[in-house]
Amino acid sequence: MNGSFDKGVPVSQSIVANVQLGLPATVSKLSSKMRFIDKIAPLLKEQGVIRTLDLIQPITIKCSGIATSHRTINAFGGILYISGAVRQDISIQEGSIYQTKQESVVDVDELDDLDWQKKLKFIDMINAYKLLMDTMEEVDLPELIIMDVPLLLERADTPLSERVDIMKYYDLCKETIAKFWSEYKEKIYPFNKNGVKIASIGGKRFGAIFFALTKENLKYVPDAIGESITSELDQYMSKMQMVGIKRLLKGILVKRSRTAAFQFDAITKDNRMEPISVRELGLMTMHIKAGNNTPPMLIEVLGKVDDWDSDMLDKICAEIMTLITFDQAKALPIPLWYAKYALKPIEVRPGVLEFYKSHAKEMLKNESLEAIWKEDLDVFEDE
Repeated sequence: MNGSFDKGVPVSQSIVANVQLGLPATVSKLSSKMRFIDKIAPLLKEQGVIRTLDLIQPITIKCSGIATSHRTINAFGGILYISGAVRQDISIQEGSIYQTKQESVVDVDELDDLDWQKKLKFIDMINAYKLLMDTMEEVDLPELIIMDVPLLLERADTPLSERVDIMKYYDLCKETIAKFWSEYKEKIYPFNKNGVKIASIGGKRFGAIFFALTKENLKYVPDAIGESITSELDQYMSKMQMVGIKRLLKGILVKRSRTAAFQFDAITKDNRMEPISVRELGLMTMHIKAGNNTPPMLIEVLGKVDDWDSDMLDKICAEIMTLITFDQAKALPIPLWYAKYALKPIEVRPGVLEFYKSHAKEMLKNESLEAIWKEDLDVFEDE
């Protein structure tokens, strides 16, 4: 070794070279995809796949938002968690908020760290459905309830049968959902035309509507769709997949619009949605976009294609859009935003969990819990 060696190509030089060489190609691909979106958007609107809506101005409605949140910390070889749900009721008269009311439920406990994300999802859904049950027992019911948890469980949620601990939470979640819809279905829209509308909002299943637009599946779309859409989409499907369904959906949905709705459980034969008794009621889904800056949101409501028509779907979507008063990336319908804001104490760091952990550690150290358990036993020993 004489001290001289080949340094090779430093990473900084590789980055500069690849950026300079790759930028034109990336821009070219993006430009091609954007042109395709601009080309197909008018076709989808013309054929009824994308529908524009009018806001309800001024709106008069009694509505509720049910939001959930949870937080965890590592402790004692497992996890401490806090999970909460808030129901925020709002009464709006001619666009002005006149009355509000809040209900909540909170759960604090420990978990093992095996599939804890799924466990907390089940706990969040159980908490949300508990608040739903309490709501349906009241005399003065809201017209619309918006939730931030799914209405049903999906195949991906099903744990392995040998995971006994998580199966306990999964079964309890299924039982809670099944009990609610068994007891209150007749009070809920569209099964009762004067019933409470219950909708879940989220951001999943982007672009699933395009897979519903086939000759076999059009019967599960309650909206009026052009007869030629299936043949026209066939020639574009490979290009749509290359563009990316999520990007395509974001590109074609404009301010105050929604996609055509479709019965999700019918077009997906192996969906295995749970509980089975509620799956049989049907699950209708669609995407909406309220403003220029708000992202597309998935809307889920129960019911089959025979239970809904375009006017009914337009109305519930218009109500939800009207309740999104700010055109921002994180905007939500007013009652749901207030409910999420009320859950801030759960998310504070350090907060409740740190206090809970420190006192649990102190009780374990002082053996105070054992003393309480043995209190009666010690009395007999003294005798």
